[in-house]
Amino acid sequence: MFVPQGMRRARQARRARAEALFREEKKAEVRIPSRKELDVARRPTLKEAGLYDLVLDTGRYMVLVLLVLGIAHTMAVPNAFNLTNNMENTFLSKLDKINVSVDVYYWLENELLPKVSADGYTADDQSVLVGLVRLRQVRVPLDTCNFHHGSRLLSLYFFDMCAEDYTRGSAVKSHFHPGWTKESNLTDTSSPWVYRQTDSIWALWHYDSGGYVEDIDPRLPNYNHRLSELRNMSWIDRQTRAIFVDFTLYNANVDLFCVVSVLVETPATGRARAQVDLPVLRLHLYNQTTDLILLTFQIAYVIFLTYFIYYAVRGILKDRMEYFKDIWKVLDLIIVSLSLIAVAAFGARMVLTENTLANYRENNKSFLNIAPVVLADSTLLNVVSTLAFIGCCRCCKLLSGNNSLSLMQKTFGRAIKPMLAHGCVIVVVMLAYVMLGNISFGGYVESYSTIYNAFLTVTNFVIGSYQLEDYVLFPTLGTIFFISFILFMNFVLLNFFATVMMDAFFTEKETFVIPEDREIVTYTMNRIRARMPGWCHGHAENQSPDGAESDPATTSFGSSENGCDDERMPAMKTTE
Repeated sequence: MFVPQGMRRARQARRARAEALFREEKKAEVRIPSRKELDVARRPTLKEAGLYDLVLDTGRYMVLVLLVLGIAHTMAVPNAFNLTNNMENTFLSKLDKINVSVDVYYWLENELLPKVSADGYTADDQSVLVGLVRLRQVRVPLDTCNFHHGSRLLSLYFFDMCAEDYTRGSAVKSHFHPGWTKESNLTDTSSPWVYRQTDSIWALWHYDSGGYVEDIDPRLPNYNHRLSELRNMSWIDRQTRAIFVDFTLYNANVDLFCVVSVLVETPATGRARAQVDLPVLRLHLYNQTTDLILLTFQIAYVIFLTYFIYYAVRGILKDRMEYFKDIWKVLDLIIVSLSLIAVAAFGARMVLTENTLANYRENNKSFLNIAPVVLADSTLLNVVSTLAFIGCCRCCKLLSGNNSLSLMQKTFGRAIKPMLAHGCVIVVVMLAYVMLGNISFGGYVESYSTIYNAFLTVTNFVIGSYQLEDYVLFPTLGTIFFISFILFMNFVLLNFFATVMMDAFFTEKETFVIPEDREIVTYTMNRIRARMPGWCHGHAENQSPDGAESDPATTSFGSSENGCDDERMPAMKTTE
């Protein structure tokens, strides 16, 4: 086919230009992007990952706090205070009249037992006695005082017997005949002269749970006769160091059990003193609407705890020892540990409650020993309340995007070492005043009678709580003690403590950098605003007439402040 020469030349020229362009492109070198450009390109992905972690962390701990607070709220007993107040006013109003150990008989015969056996109901006409009233005492042996030889002869001249204060190692655990006449080999546990082991809510205190026990049924007409027999045979004597009176009352109106436990101590120095413990608990669970809500929260928390354990174990296996360097992750482990303890305490409480009620149904004329249930219930409540506290503190991590909280956290981190050093000085000075107060005033003033009381008194000085009447007996030394402590501790040491904190604050403020969490929070808010209808349109109308836009470099992660700008990866330019 004949082709015109001009067309042939044009075709050859286009082919030559195409070949030349191909050769030039082949020889062209692609410029490797700089680190800054790579960082800008990675920012959208990093922000997406940070957004996911933030939402996951927020959701996880919000669920934790809601479940724990829900469980703690439903476990609280609304009528506990009113019930215990009623018990104190009805049965224990004259307990302070007990001055010596034998006054316990008068209090039992004239105050307590008549009120708990009044026509089936107690004196308040609202509660009933469940089981019997238990009397228990612990004793110490005779002739155990440690004296110098001359002092011992003088002591035995005036007293034919001597007994020390009670300790677990010095407690008498032998069996006796009535009247404490001589030791016996009898093992009849129903006798008040035979030592036996029991359960008591005071067992974790200074006293052992065992002792010499007598159960009294105040609903019987001859209960006073039994008390008279114990009085005539001196069941309570000089060797008695503590007397326990335990009984349980049930109020059907509010479905609550009140365990009344009275402890009357008779120390070697004389002058009996009484203490009262009135734990209130519910033994019948899951009978009300609130109980069903509690059950729902408990099941949900167990499921959540399983996930939480998996999350913690995965973090430990991944980070190894680095995991324990993060205070928030350590709090996670504490939450897991306390949660497992709470589950164990709840299971123990359920089992003990069922066994206690089953034993009482078999023999309702016996003493209702509810002390193990009280111990399990108090453990459960304490653990749940601690979980609620730590869970709320753990949620402070969600506020780390706030600049003020981040600055405060860094300030404490910088000031911790000088604060510890200065705190040691404060503790040493306080201990010096504790020893001075205990030695100088301990024999005359109750607030300094023991090291523990003296420490509490000196600590109250720091917060501005004190009783000037304590120093009336010592006008000179007391005045010097009081004024020197206030001047030296409050005006010098505590001001130095505040100075350390202020110095750390101003130092950290000068070098403070906006935390990454703050940028993630800003990015999250921008994403939410970008999806709000009319937000970007309204913002565009409010822009300046010249159409100026904000510099992406001045905003978080290169995004605009309103969140309406599209985030695109920067183009990778090529050079020949």
